[in-house]
Amino acid sequence: MSEQQIEYSQLETGYEFPHSTFKLDVAAISAYLKAVEDTSYPYQDKNLVPPMAIAAFAMAALSRGINLPPGTIHVSQEFEFVDTANTNESLTSHARISRKLSRGKFNLLDVDLNVCNQEHKTVLTGKTSFILPQQDN
Repeated sequence: MSEQQIEYSQLETGYEFPHSTFKLDVAAISAYLKAVEDTSYPYQDKNLVPPMAIAAFAMAALSRGINLPPGTIHVSQEFEFVDTANTNESLTSHARISRKLSRGKFNLLDVDLNVCNQEHKTVLTGKTSFILPQQDN
């Protein structure tokens, strides 16, 4: 799937990003575990995907779909891990703008996330929020 970034100014509440499908193979999970220095037992057999790896890949998919201006601050995220995922499963991330507000010199943006496995079962739900500087026109 060819991913094209949308400008923040074009976003409206309710906008749904094109879904993004990714496969968390052994190499991707190994790289994630090395990057976060996680040596937890459940993940060493390389079959069970760490929940935060799913979140990281979903956030990476979102970042490929939106062009945020310089000065943007990622202020919060909350995730609920509904089910587990195993390596080599295909996961699909869905993102939707749930709130876009202008407050003086700043804009607030909330994005709802939902990640499903290949059986269309939800494995992650959540929300991430950003503060963006007002853009000069």
